[in-house]
Amino acid sequence: MANVDNSKKSKRDQILANGRLVLLAMALMMGGISLRLWYLQIVKGEYYNQKSKDNRIRIRRIRALRGIITDRNGEILADNTLGFNLQMIPENIEKEQIEEIAELLSIQVAGLDADTIVARYRKTPAGLRHRPITLKKNITPNELARVEARKYELPGIIIEIEPVREYPYDEICAHIIGYLSFINERELEMPVYADYARDDLVGRAGIEARFQEYLRGRDGRRQVEVNARGRELSSHIIRPAQAGKNLQLTIDIDLQQEAFEMLDGQVGSLVAIDPHNGEILALVSTPSFSNNLFATRISSKDWKRINTDPLRPLRNRPIQDAFPPGSTIKPLIAAVALTDQAVTPQTTFFCNGGMNLGRTRFRCWNRYGHGKVDIYRSLKESCDVYYYNLATRIAIDRIAAYGAEFGLGRLCGIELPDEITGLMPTSSWKLKHVHDQWYTGDSLAVCIGQGYLTATPLQMAAMYTVFANGGTYFPPHLIKTGPRTGKAPESRRVEISNFNMQVIRKALWQVVNERHGTAWRSRIKKKGWEMAGKTGTAQVVKQSLEDLKKGKEIPWRFRDHAWFAAFAPFDNPEIAVAVLVEHGGHGGSTAAPIAKQAIEFYLSKLEFKKNSGEKLQEPASQRER
Repeated sequence: MANVDNSKKSKRDQILANGRLVLLAMALMMGGISLRLWYLQIVKGEYYNQKSKDNRIRIRRIRALRGIITDRNGEILADNTLGFNLQMIPENIEKEQIEEIAELLSIQVAGLDADTIVARYRKTPAGLRHRPITLKKNITPNELARVEARKYELPGIIIEIEPVREYPYDEICAHIIGYLSFINERELEMPVYADYARDDLVGRAGIEARFQEYLRGRDGRRQVEVNARGRELSSHIIRPAQAGKNLQLTIDIDLQQEAFEMLDGQVGSLVAIDPHNGEILALVSTPSFSNNLFATRISSKDWKRINTDPLRPLRNRPIQDAFPPGSTIKPLIAAVALTDQAVTPQTTFFCNGGMNLGRTRFRCWNRYGHGKVDIYRSLKESCDVYYYNLATRIAIDRIAAYGAEFGLGRLCGIELPDEITGLMPTSSWKLKHVHDQWYTGDSLAVCIGQGYLTATPLQMAAMYTVFANGGTYFPPHLIKTGPRTGKAPESRRVEISNFNMQVIRKALWQVVNERHGTAWRSRIKKKGWEMAGKTGTAQVVKQSLEDLKKGKEIPWRFRDHAWFAAFAPFDNPEIAVAVLVEHGGHGGSTAAPIAKQAIEFYLSKLEFKKNSGEKLQEPASQRER
């Protein structure tokens, strides 16, 4: 019996011992858990709290609005509209979902390839999977509606709203305004682009390029809370976007549009300048291109079409191409001859259709000759022989120095990229580049606007502002209000007496307003609007006398360039214009009528505004085109 009692007691003690061990283990476990909770909540609480927020908080960019560009009257030339970008956040898409999502997107949005979407998803590094990847920029409203309708089937797919550049006048002033394109990898490595992102747009031409930083603005930041499927739940602006600064140009868009339509279908340039201050009223280059094609990402088809066009529509002809100015240079040659007293207004030379120099005969455009010619008739009828004689009396270096005062052979300084200087040759220039001395025959060619001499249409328009205002050269410029506010371009007085200036001006008036003047058919008949100017025909290839007699048909690319430069009204000029029609033939028949129409349009607009205090017509952007 005692043995039985001892056995029961031993079992009870064992159970109690085991219970104590279990309780001790449970106590240790609970202590460990409590200690771990204390560590996680107290010691590491802030760390895990922040990590939790990071898992549901995203930072998104707020695109800054680019500065608006307007004409002199406030008409918008470059604006911003809303664009919708389709984006993917890889982190919010499960691996087994991506193929289904990619296939659905390729059906809803044109131009998207499912395999490409999957490849981009899989190639995204782990550390960058939280960043949005742009699949397509500026999707259409219909595509946007289809994506939004299926959004619950598209986790990790979001729509980013950003401003898109819009050009209301498109081709009409594309060369002035320019266009945007995406920043490239090489630029991203440059310090100047340190704060740019890979999908940022930068100016590539025109005002957009020249004033990129001024127009750009500063992007903002917003904090976004998302759910497990990547959907935005709330948003908070951390830093508001700062819009770019606006620019007002000197351009008159109505005149620009009128001139563009007159030149449409031809290869050429028109530049119009206010002779009182050098403000550019119109700067037209044809053929043109649509800068709206570049607003997002130009298609390879459109780019190839534009870039391979033999007429080079991307080229800003008024400032990037230089041509022999033909007879439009003759007023400058006459001015230097008068200033240096090489001739007087009464000096005459006899023109019998040409001039012999050694064994070479230099022809006048009128092979029958002009007879006895003074300085007035030399300009009025554009006698070449008169200027051949001047070439024998004036050194080429003197002509070059004088031409520089009128802006030839140097940059005008217009606020556009890639302006060229043209060429005002000198004896030292020829020695350096042609490795030969300067000959009198070279001077004969220069004095009728041929040979080595070249000038841009902008330079010729600026030169004629000097004759328009009586002797002051104003550097032509495009900015009316903006970064140059308060800084007027430096003007300079040219070396010419008032008497000699009036001689040249009177002769230019005769060119247009007297019979036998080379621009007689393009005269402006309205009293008080009389135009003065000079025609020019620049030879592209030398033509034989036999070909001229036979009227032989010449291929377009070998035809002469047609020039006309003018100003009006004669007594109180408001506008100076230079027109160049490449391979257009004669300046009097091709270029002069265009200049006349542009001048009449502008003067009628000024007259209407003066008489009524209202605009001539409603803004061109509201008119049907």
